[in-house]
This record gives sequence, structure tokens and C-alpha cells, in this order.
Amino acid sequence: MKKFAIILAAGKGTNMLSMETNSSKMCFPILGKPLINYVVDALKPLKFNEIFTVVGFGGENVSKLVENDSKIIWQHELLGTGHAVKQVKKYLGDEEGETLIVHGDTALISTETLEDILKIHERTNNTLTIVSAILPDARHYGRIIREAKSNRVLEIKEEADCDSNEITINEANTGVCVIDNKILFKYIDLLTQNNTKKLFYLSELVKLLREDNFKLGAYVASDMVEMFGINNRQDLAYGTKIIRKRINTKLMLEGVTIEDPDTTYVSPGVKVEADTIIYPNTIINGNSTIGQANIIGPNAIISDTKIGNDNLIENSRIANSVIGNRNKVGFYNIINKTTIGNDCVLDNYLELNHKILADNEIIKK
Repeated sequence: MKKFAIILAAGKGTNMLSMETNSSKMCFPILGKPLINYVVDALKPLKFNEIFTVVGFGGENVSKLVENDSKIIWQHELLGTGHAVKQVKKYLGDEEGETLIVHGDTALISTETLEDILKIHERTNNTLTIVSAILPDARHYGRIIREAKSNRVLEIKEEADCDSNEITINEANTGVCVIDNKILFKYIDLLTQNNTKKLFYLSELVKLLREDNFKLGAYVASDMVEMFGINNRQDLAYGTKIIRKRINTKLMLEGVTIEDPDTTYVSPGVKVEADTIIYPNTIINGNSTIGQANIIGPNAIISDTKIGNDNLIENSRIANSVIGNRNKVGFYNIINKTTIGNDCVLDNYLELNHKILADNEIIKK
């Protein structure tokens, strides 16, 4: 069976309150990696026949981030999630298979969870499987409306359209779903604007398909954190905390010592080998690689740098450089675009820019 994915990434993200007039929230980074790229990277291992990203506000910048992994579709009028998906009909309308729909701001979602959602959809032979989450506070989310006796899903109501009882429901629509592709694009034309905000909501499909007796299901996310949508700077900080913990935990389980994970920030693209020790207040980002048995930090900032084995690097800033083996880099050094051989010693308070150091050099202030 063919599988497709649609990423919804057209929204303005006005709650980010950016001074940049064309700044999409999808471009905001967590540990140096834009939100939208976390979602794309979660999808890629699942081998979709094609991934589509629907862009709108700030679409030029979003497109540059994902165009190598996704087909770009424009939503020129921001008329809701249903309208966004409709823009893909030209490319997928006649295709057999299933389509997974996700939002571009759900940077915490994992490949494993997406794979589980697809498997459950296929195993239950649903036409539509929605993903919900039980939240202590479901404000700003659509609510899952269920039948009291059978507990079956009846519809999804956006918050602005909920009555006083429905607003108390804590089962929220995450916006993630899997649907039969042909049914999706047959019913997408039946969506209405009969709601407070006069938008075409994808969530209306639940009611339409139920009324026509299609089989519907709901996957209740076991880890609601993965369904978290990042809408403002506070959410961005929360997402950073979660992803930092994931990266640091993985490194520690692979043999890296991180003395204080709460103050250590490592970007997703960084590689660190076993027996390296990272001391507090250290930031390692970009495409940096760090070999075995190094001592890094405290208070080191390393960007896009390749470091060999058995080095001591304390309280220095290093960028775009290559460092060999068994070197000692002292305090408060600034090193940029520099190659350092093996067995070198660097004093404190140095500034090296576009330098090449041979083996065994000793550089003093």
C-alpha cells in the first residue's frame, strides 16, 4: 500500500511575537535545528512514497529548509487546515493508499510513535484514525466529542465552537491523523465554514465520515509530550528542555559522561564518542564531532568543529576548526577557522583565527 505524508506548515505563528515581518514559527530553532526539520526527520525513516509540506506565511524560508526532503505546496490564502490539505489534491487526489497528516510545529513527535499510529490504523482497518491526547488543561485545542454509551468518537469541535459542557472535556485533538487517501480528497470538498472563525477545518471530516458510516478510530497518545504544538517562546523553551534531555540521555547511554545534563546543550547533529567527559555550562552545536576520552568544559562553546581524542578543552570558544589529538587548550581562548595538530599546548586568553599549528607547538600569550 502506498503511504503519503502531509505536513501543515502555513500558519503565521503570531504568538511568537517576532519583529521579523516574514518569520514563520516553523523556522524557529531548538538547539540549532528548525522546528519543521524535526518533523521531517521523524517522517523520513518511515519510507513514505512522497512527503508534502504545505507552506504559506513565510513560505520562502520554510521551503528552503525542507525542499530536499519534501514537495512544497503553497496555501496562498490561510483559510484553515482543511483548505491547506485541499491544496494537495492536485497531486494525490487519485492515488490509492493512506495519508498521514501532521503539523509542522510538533517537533517533539518521534518516528516510533508515528509508526505505531500507522500500524494501528492498518490493523483496525479504519478509514480515519485520529490522534488524541488526555491533557490536564486542554485550552487552545479542539475537543474530542464521544458518545456516552459506546464511547465512539462523534466529532471534533474546535474550542471556539464548544458549549459550556464541551469546553470541560480534557481529551484534545492533536491534529495528527491517518486517513484513506481517496476518501480524504473526496470529502475535502465537503468541508464547510459553519464555525465561529469561518475556516475550513480538517477536523470536520470526523463528523462527515461518521454520518456516512465509515469506520473511525482514535489513538490516544501514550506520551502527550510528543503531541505538544509549539506556539510561543515559552513553548519553545519547553521543547528545548525535552529535546536536550533526549540527546543527553542518548549520549550518556552510549558511554559519554555528562556531569550536569541540565546545563549541557548538544545539538542533534553532534557526534560524541565514548569516554569523553563534558563538564557543566557547555554548548556543542552545528556539525561538530568529538572523539574519545576528551575533557570538554566547563564553560566551553564549540561550533562546527572536529575534535580528535584525548584533548583537554576548558572554558574556550571554538568554531569551524579542526583539532587533533592530545592537545591542551587553556582558559578564555577564542579559536576560529584554525587547524591544530597533535600534542599542542595553548596558553590562556589567546585569539587564533585562520591559523595552522603543527604538532607539538606551544603557544603563549
